[in-house]
Amino acid sequence: MYDASIWLNRSICNRKLNNLEDAATDAEIAQEIDPSNVKAYYNRALALQLLDKHDEALSICKKGLNTQSGNKALQQLKIDLQKSIAEAKAACPGELAPCPQGPVKAADALQKKDAPKSSDDVYEWKNGEPSEAERQGYKKAMVDMFRSKYEELKERAEAAKSKRSTLQTDHYEDAQKQSLQLSGGHRPMDRPDNVDLPADYQQPVGLLSAEQLSAYDAENANRRYLLSVYGNIFDVSDRPDKYDPDGPYASLTGKDLTWGLFAGVDTVEYTNKFYDLYKARDLGKDKLAGVCSWLAWYESEYGKPVGQLEPWSREAELPAPPLEEIEEMCVVM
Repeated sequence: MYDASIWLNRSICNRKLNNLEDAATDAEIAQEIDPSNVKAYYNRALALQLLDKHDEALSICKKGLNTQSGNKALQQLKIDLQKSIAEAKAACPGELAPCPQGPVKAADALQKKDAPKSSDDVYEWKNGEPSEAERQGYKKAMVDMFRSKYEELKERAEAAKSKRSTLQTDHYEDAQKQSLQLSGGHRPMDRPDNVDLPADYQQPVGLLSAEQLSAYDAENANRRYLLSVYGNIFDVSDRPDKYDPDGPYASLTGKDLTWGLFAGVDTVEYTNKFYDLYKARDLGKDKLAGVCSWLAWYESEYGKPVGQLEPWSREAELPAPPLEEIEEMCVVM
């Protein structure tokens, strides 16, 4: 794979799974493929920081800043690393061996971009207008990669006899969590036993419109709960604790969640909004990988999709994403 973004997103995924050595290696490969990719330097330095290799992380930070001196995330990470190194030296004066250094929270290094937004900003795919084959190829590569990771994590959870789902709030960095507003959501929830499932549970529904999908909301009498992630409709009826009228995600049941997952906002106002996610700048490619990560997680948690949502079957015809609605972050996962 000679696409640096794939290795970069692998690095992010490995970091989320606490596979820090792999995360550092993947970011290093991305850096070698594209030496100008400042996010590769950032993610490599971040993984090394979490491995308590602060001196090495600082060295990578400086190399990244040589590539892009004004990068705010690297500037902040450099400050954090210098502070940690200085504190370690002060705590262990006169010792020849380096002191053990406590982990520095990764999210503390993330800074929200505060550059003024120009009304002339236009979203565009990094390599121009993608073909349908490129769209499907990138999406499949990302989903397959994340699915394998979630399946691995799920196996570990099952081995530990845990009934909790494999993806919780650690999917987002701290700055993103500020946009997560659902009361009672984004926390570990044990899978309920003896759920009274509807007779048509997991039965195919075919191609639905957004209006047709809304018939499967939290209030429907049949208690069959469906939702859509990037055009893939999942049957989540086996989790009434999440999606029935009393569940924390009741307002999202029967809706398409894609735009909210892309933007990192969990309110109902960000559902059923359809944009061509490929009409995005390079930053959008990271966010698109995040959506693919969610898609892979829903498959691992709820099984194969039972249908497709019509607007996404013509994604290339959809309008570009609205820049003003996106919380621009340096790393999105």
